Amino acid sequence: MVAKTRILLVEDEVITASSLKLGLEKAGFDVCPLATRGSKALKIATEEKPDVVLMDVNLPGGMNGIETAQAILEIVDTKIIFLTGYHDDHLITQINTLNPLGFIIKPVSVERIRDILDKHF
Repeated sequence: MVAKTRILLVEDEVITASSLKLGLEKAGFDVCPLATRGSKALKIATEEKPDVVLMDVNLPGGMNGIETAQAILEIVDTKIIFLTGYHDDHLITQINTLNPLGFIIKPVSVERIRDILDKHF
């Protein structure tokens, strides 16, 4: 890996997000500023052009994680990994329409993220 994989983390639980950010940086990834809402994620993605977006499905505000991911994919060439505490068939169908690298059921570990990224980068 010549350049570090650049990751945008979109997670509304600040403690979870901070812990994941720290773990990802320790694992050698370049982590963009954190986003806790869809609108903020869209702004950061446009500015930072991440290689991968770790997207929480349930976000506060106007856009959920699936809507936010769709909006990001329209403006940035990136890949999405969804993070969710829920996994019903309807949700999985919605997620799969965006052709993500994967989805991870919470709690999320850096090792699980790394496993998915190692297969694709």
